[in-house]
Amino acid sequence: MDKKKILLDSNMNFYKGNMHCHSNLSDGKLSPEELKELFKSHGYSFLAITDHEHINNNSYLDDEDFVTLTSTELAIKEFPEQSTLVNFNMKVCHLNLYAKKQDNNVNICYDPTLDHYTTGEKRASLKKLGGDYSRVYGRDGINEIIRTANENGFFVCYNHPRWSLENYREYSEYEGLWGVEIYNHSCNTGGLYEYDINVLDDFLRDGKRIFASCGDDNHNHRNDVLGAFVMVNAPSLSYENIISALLDGRFYASSGPVIHELYTEGNKVYIKCSDAKRITLSTFGRRAACKSAPEGGYITEAEFEIRESDTYFRIDVIDESGNRANTQAYYLEDI
Repeated sequence: MDKKKILLDSNMNFYKGNMHCHSNLSDGKLSPEELKELFKSHGYSFLAITDHEHINNNSYLDDEDFVTLTSTELAIKEFPEQSTLVNFNMKVCHLNLYAKKQDNNVNICYDPTLDHYTTGEKRASLKKLGGDYSRVYGRDGINEIIRTANENGFFVCYNHPRWSLENYREYSEYEGLWGVEIYNHSCNTGGLYEYDINVLDDFLRDGKRIFASCGDDNHNHRNDVLGAFVMVNAPSLSYENIISALLDGRFYASSGPVIHELYTEGNKVYIKCSDAKRITLSTFGRRAACKSAPEGGYITEAEFEIRESDTYFRIDVIDESGNRANTQAYYLEDI
């Protein structure tokens, strides 16, 4: 660890994006065109419109300053015939699938009994891998969907575990995930506190190297938008560059604070960020550290000692409103 290792590069561009969003092509209020206008006007460079149960290629919205990620959200329910809007106690698993190639609009494990949003005419024109599929809740059924998605050009995020009523007993058995949603803004504004960094640590401590993601999950029916974003570190804005950065972990998740730079040198890690009240270091074990701002003030940088015995470290930046920016976990053996 003697050499300087750049983890988030201040000399490279940062692009702001929302990884979880719904349009009026499923249960959202706004059209894809209106969503682009909304997010672009607030400084976003990319958007994953993850409409329920069917995938849409929204690349017709793209321009030199804005990119859409081809994506969808799938539900696997404990009782497939029941609605989560009626049965509030049913366990579910929601997965976001993101296409590595923008023109990959094949529907993975398409279950017509769950697609309440596609008309008969459009349903007949959907590209479906292997035809219709009957999803089964549980470890084997969910892992089969994740595996099928991975094998067919997608990467998979595990969404809002608290809303889904799943706990360690369920999610610890999921294999092949790219990331987990540690913050879901829609759930949070709806009254169900959905910031749970511990779920990420559960996966990491089980030896599963997955990434911290987050998203608005906005339907634009209430104040559920512009509250969670990922910031991708990439040389330029293109579909390929955004996907490459996401797959490589060159991004962080945030509900407000901004990270400008992150690097290691020797046995220390250094971070520069927007105004913060606290900056914390967490590791595989219980060793941790915290830098706090003086009363009435802020801090915008910190340095922490890192040790080989830490296995990995990650850093959280907390602002005066309690909003957080969360880095990825960085393994010492890779630095």
